[in-house]
Amino acid sequence: MQTRTAELHDANERLAAALANQALTKESLRERTAELSNILEYASDVYVSLDDSGVVTAWNRQAELVLGWSHAEAIGRPLADLIVSADTASAYHEDIARFRRTGALAIANQRVEFPVRRKDGSTLTVEARANTLEVQGRRIISLFLHDITERKRMDAQRDYESRHDALTGLLNRRALGDSLPLAQARAHRNRQAMALLFIDLDGFKAVNDRWGHDGGDLLLKVIAERIAKSLRQSDAAFRLAGDEFTVILEGLVTGYQDAAAVARKLIDVISAPVPVPGGTAQAGASIGIGIFVPDSTDTADELVKKADECMYRAKHAGRGQIFPCPGAGDQNDPT
Repeated sequence: MQTRTAELHDANERLAAALANQALTKESLRERTAELSNILEYASDVYVSLDDSGVVTAWNRQAELVLGWSHAEAIGRPLADLIVSADTASAYHEDIARFRRTGALAIANQRVEFPVRRKDGSTLTVEARANTLEVQGRRIISLFLHDITERKRMDAQRDYESRHDALTGLLNRRALGDSLPLAQARAHRNRQAMALLFIDLDGFKAVNDRWGHDGGDLLLKVIAERIAKSLRQSDAAFRLAGDEFTVILEGLVTGYQDAAAVARKLIDVISAPVPVPGGTAQAGASIGIGIFVPDSTDTADELVKKADECMYRAKHAGRGQIFPCPGAGDQNDPT
């Protein structure tokens, strides 16, 4: 598709050059003009031509199909009235004004992506390529638009799937690897402590043994939802694998005390019974707490490792417990 668009641009530019240099005979010029008009009319991309004030002078069949405005409705109207979205209107008007003054167009000869508005009010994302021409003393903008809405949707879906757990919808291990260093950087910058909670379910194997994997999966989904609902918008929950979860808590005023209060709340909500087909399932939780304070030298991997080790200490202490990582550097850390 991009190759086809480039070919249309080349043909358009060749004709403009020929017109400017008066290199074609009148008959040849008529033939070339008819050929180009036919190519543009039936192009697989939207083609729009504008005068130097942004008024539409050409509108092909694909423009009618994709954008919803008929040729008769579009010709003679400012493009801004037809497809320019509110988000891009200011930049568009500035660019048209600059083009009228100087002949320079900011988006000329490059591929750019932006939203456009259809006649029915819906929005599409397009990849646009524009070039400017001067024919017989008149400045013209030739604009090719390719609808990439579906491609953007698929890209967003792939990105979502790469960063989210398929079963629970929580962020996954990869997302934790991206998010934790950023949270640590914010802790340094804002001079506030943060915490990483490492959560392992107690008794999950017994749930699987009694209720099967369907029952275990249902339990995990309900617990994941409970964890997420127990957090602030500034916090984040992750499922690492199996019955292991982590939580990032930011902006902690009292450090360990704040983190411990959230951990105890999570143990309570996790431990509540979960209805499953044929009965109820129940699991507890053991939580290790890693505190990260401003100016700490722990890397993200080191913080995860510490919180993981403390989770095992919590589990060995009797399950349903919380355990703080030593050496957190927080004055409110009881260790």
